[in-house]
Amino acid sequence: MALADRLITSVPKQLNRTFTQVTTENQAEEPLASDGAIEVGVGTRRINLAVPPQGHGSYPATAALGMEMVFLARDGTVLFSKKLEGVGRGTVTVAERSCVVEGLDGILQEAIDSVADGLAKQMALSSQIREYAATKDTWKSIAGQSKPEPKPTAPISGAAVIPPPAAPELTQPVQATPSELVQPAHVNFRAIIRDESRDQFLDPDESITIEVEVKNEGPVDAKDVVLVMEGKDKLAGVFPGEMAVGTLQPGEVKRATLTKHVTATESTSHGELSLSLRSASPLGLVPPPKIFVFGAKPKQPENVMAPDVDQLPSTLTAFKEPKAVIISIGVGRFHDEQVPVVNHASHDAAVMAEYFHTIGNVPRERMRVLLDRQAQLGDFKETFEKWLRKKADAATDLYVFFSGRALVDGASGAVSLMAYDGAPAGPTGVYPLRQLQEAIQRLPIRRAVLVFDVSLDPAPGADLATIPQPDWESGRSDAGKDVEMWMVGNLKLQEAQAHDYSKHGLFTYYLLRGLQGVADLNRDSIVTAGELCTYARNQVIQVTRDQLKSRQEPFCLPQVGRGGMARIYPIARGNNPKPPVIQKAPETPADPSTPRPNFMQVGP
Repeated sequence: MALADRLITSVPKQLNRTFTQVTTENQAEEPLASDGAIEVGVGTRRINLAVPPQGHGSYPATAALGMEMVFLARDGTVLFSKKLEGVGRGTVTVAERSCVVEGLDGILQEAIDSVADGLAKQMALSSQIREYAATKDTWKSIAGQSKPEPKPTAPISGAAVIPPPAAPELTQPVQATPSELVQPAHVNFRAIIRDESRDQFLDPDESITIEVEVKNEGPVDAKDVVLVMEGKDKLAGVFPGEMAVGTLQPGEVKRATLTKHVTATESTSHGELSLSLRSASPLGLVPPPKIFVFGAKPKQPENVMAPDVDQLPSTLTAFKEPKAVIISIGVGRFHDEQVPVVNHASHDAAVMAEYFHTIGNVPRERMRVLLDRQAQLGDFKETFEKWLRKKADAATDLYVFFSGRALVDGASGAVSLMAYDGAPAGPTGVYPLRQLQEAIQRLPIRRAVLVFDVSLDPAPGADLATIPQPDWESGRSDAGKDVEMWMVGNLKLQEAQAHDYSKHGLFTYYLLRGLQGVADLNRDSIVTAGELCTYARNQVIQVTRDQLKSRQEPFCLPQVGRGGMARIYPIARGNNPKPPVIQKAPETPADPSTPRPNFMQVGP
């Protein structure tokens, strides 16, 4: 983006709030006859924006622009020199089947206006400029001060030439004041934001904790310092407004903590929380705002009830699977707290293990359930490469379930499951999916059902512009389509949605509903692997599209129409009766004596 034209227009506009007349060099007929000049240089230029491949929709973005202003008296003496960075925030949009990002212009303009306004305000507080303005006719150069050598930052084409005002020409009358009485305060701060689930997604009535540490790095008191908290975009009004820090003496550090319940939003939304400082004292160095990106979910209506999937289906001895093996892993929290939390992952794994155990009467000694701390990388290897090998034989039906986080390789798209000791900054603590496939393919098993409800992240160092789609099919052979059924809850690089009412992942919730019997699509009282995956896939696509206004697409392997005996493998028995045909909607309330319809009977 070209900056010169924008800056030539915006910078004088901001400076006109401090000086009575501002002209650019190409507008001034006699620039040397003016009372002074301002040279402007551009430093940092940065845009933070992440758009996944083939992604369309709205995405948060920030633009940062560094600028330096130098005020020169008529004889070239430097009276003011300051660098500052401005930030613009907003939302950009990418149309479907388009590479054009719309909305950056306004964000960049906000950054330009922010930094120019900040520098203009600091220039107005400069004691040397004020003294010069009051005595410009008799003013003499400050001893030992001379014009510096040109700086490496390139001045803008048509650099602004600003006539420094005489005392009556300032926007407000200013008296010459000794510099020691108008020394500005210098404060800086750092902040930590923690939502209750630590997933950067605000659930209804969830508490959020803001911890801030403010330091006065200047030689004078910083009076009545306040932390300003402002929700941006869709989160305006969600966060509390201000938090008082108090007066800080030179070198003093103060810490403050605030915990509040956030206000629920009307719909699922994304936005930013901006933290900045305000003080009753003039600030010589204004720290840039700190930006935190959050999402927020609406509150579930109290009259909306979801079926209780934690109620296990009844057992039938006729469906006993004494040779089956169950491995269920849920990793929602990690040793490294920088790894985002995956809500309900351990609950998913615990309940899914009980479902498979109850439906198939699988012996407890043939089950292994790994939750959070129990699911370190060494536990993955020991379970799949040693323990499973001892349990499996030609009559074994294997059930593998994983809920958590996975990384996608930036070059190949290969997927790796993240263990509890996984780290976001390096490839440690991850178990490659290819390694899991090879371990299973070496076993003399009869059938295998593998289920993955995962949030997918790019591997460290991956380029979002070129990263391929997650590769779930590498390593699968044609022979495997008769043995293995794969159910994957998330096809793309994104967070997997949660079904917060039931405290499960959305994909897992509908798998459990399906196992209760409703996935029996042809109503033959048998839930096959293909029926279960198709039911859960269709439900997740519909709910995320119609209710959450987003998109999550599960998929099944083998796919419909690709053959594969694994699709017709019976997993559960249930009853999904066809709903009765309603001839006509009743005009009056039903007679209380009318028999109630039978509730669905659920069995394995």
